[in-house]
Amino acid sequence: MRKSVFILMVLVAGTFGATAQQKSPTLTPPELQTFWSNSKGGTIPLELVLNMIDSTIWVIDGSKMKLSISRFMLVYRSRDRFEDEQTGEIKSRYNNTSVNVKNAGVPEEKWRKMLYENLKAGDEIWFTDIIVKDKRGNFFKAPDLKVVVN
Repeated sequence: MRKSVFILMVLVAGTFGATAQQKSPTLTPPELQTFWSNSKGGTIPLELVLNMIDSTIWVIDGSKMKLSISRFMLVYRSRDRFEDEQTGEIKSRYNNTSVNVKNAGVPEEKWRKMLYENLKAGDEIWFTDIIVKDKRGNFFKAPDLKVVVN
């Protein structure tokens, strides 16, 4: 009886030791690139940005495979001018407007229309917090993309 209890304890201890030594597989995120239309961002003339408004954002990995967009945030920073009531000076400031987009590469039609009607030189468009999904169902954060309208 004591022998069987001892053997059982050795087997149980060996099983716990074997499972403790197994390492869980690590997932290394792929190198990702974000595009809007055919642009990686930067300073772009107003005419080109107006043509890009209806274009999708898309992300590729290191092997040039497109990943599906799970969600992203579009931030529109419009540069507005105002008169300082105390000094009478004309000053400028940024007004931020943002929208969360899920399961699509473009924002809703009303947002695209608003951008098309209001966009001017000095404004900025940011695509940030971009989450993509690969073919295996893994989610990754893609690099942000910033466009300054010239």
